[in-house]
Amino acid sequence: MNAATLVNEVDPAEAALPSAEAVRKSPPLQVLPALRRFKQAVRSAWRRGGDEARQARREAVLALLTAVADDGPNTVAGFERVLNGCLDLGYRAQPLAAFVFDALQRRLAGRVRRRLARSGHDPDCAEVADLVSATAVAVQKLIRGARRERHTLRYALLISIADHRTIDYLRRRRPEYRESMDDQLHGDSLGASGEHTLSPERALWQAERNALALALQGAVLGAVNALAPAERRALVLVEIEGLGYPAVAERTGMKRTDVGNVVRRARLQRDRAFVARLRDVEGLDQHLGFGGLQAHRELRLNMLTWAAEIGQGLCPCCRADGFLHAASAPCPAA
Repeated sequence: MNAATLVNEVDPAEAALPSAEAVRKSPPLQVLPALRRFKQAVRSAWRRGGDEARQARREAVLALLTAVADDGPNTVAGFERVLNGCLDLGYRAQPLAAFVFDALQRRLAGRVRRRLARSGHDPDCAEVADLVSATAVAVQKLIRGARRERHTLRYALLISIADHRTIDYLRRRRPEYRESMDDQLHGDSLGASGEHTLSPERALWQAERNALALALQGAVLGAVNALAPAERRALVLVEIEGLGYPAVAERTGMKRTDVGNVVRRARLQRDRAFVARLRDVEGLDQHLGFGGLQAHRELRLNMLTWAAEIGQGLCPCCRADGFLHAASAPCPAA
């Protein structure tokens, strides 16, 4: 297999990637310095040699980088063309993750600082660097887990990961910051008119996010409700009530040695059912929804806790009986 064959099999110039004209009209982003360092790293790896398939892939990546550089790479579309083109070629090596971080690190840091400032936190605190590093690790995992025939990773998605890392940090560090997070759902944001006046664009954006959050909540709760009663009860006690295995054993009458196995089995079945339900959630980015959730264990472990907290929470009477549904939804026990 040579480079030409590999490029013909997965052509980065196809319609799935931005055209040269689209790249020139895209919002600006300083990509060229990172692109040069990326190209140098790939060329160095090519010179060191390797098996035929790997060398062919490197040659195809070099051809892609040269083409993007000639078209003018300093735009968001240029950045996306490099990233998705490399993934389409099957290239997921460390130099690609380094290129992504190199091109985005300033904007990631700016995103973190703005999120901290909106939450009443010091935007110049020492944790900014740690949060940017955590974002870089998450982006790297996302890249390594990309296994599609055609990839459509977007700049906005990668930048938003910095938001999620910062929100997680604020929730762990200072619970009172939750009230100031614009993406934390409250009862009055789910239909009742608030006291604050929003622009039409902001109101539409918030309504879309609220609808997506409620759809995700329904997917999580539906997956849990599909479990066997004993597994559902144990999972709720661990992930919502926050009980340890000894306390769960005492509450349910299980043997302590059995609780861990029951919870692990419940999580596995819950995850499988949840990922399948994501296919019906409109507006969810499919790559993050499936690849990200399958690879991100920490995120999956916190989904039920999150689903129990957003909006008005869960119906208390049904929750006590082991059936989970949002408190805002009609109660079957009423």
